[in-house]
Amino acid sequence: MSAYAGSWTSSSEGSALSISGEISTDGTFESAGPKGRRAERLPVTLGAGLRQRGASGVTVQIVDLSTDGFRVATHLELAVGTDVWLRLPGLEACHGRVVWAEGPSVGCAFERPLHPAVVDMIVAKSNHR
Repeated sequence: MSAYAGSWTSSSEGSALSISGEISTDGTFESAGPKGRRAERLPVTLGAGLRQRGASGVTVQIVDLSTDGFRVATHLELAVGTDVWLRLPGLEACHGRVVWAEGPSVGCAFERPLHPAVVDMIVAKSNHR
């Protein structure tokens, strides 16, 4: 693990701004994947429930899934930034946020990433149908 410490001072129009801090790295940082994603999205074909705040849920088709997010095909018109809850078969609803929307395709990021084993289980079940 490496640690870097330092400070920076700037003065502007008679007032001084001082910033100090420390950055430490452990070498486990992963760079963002395709299109800025942190995790690879795996193709799936799976029905799930999706609802937005204050609305009842609808059935959507999950097209891909990762630990950090998912893409669904839906008739809903969801704006970027909309809070959604995805109900995957056998799991409690997962909170996410719409990151992009293009026609019937909507990409969302989970507020709390899924465990990799959960993603593997869902993908394996979807491929055995």
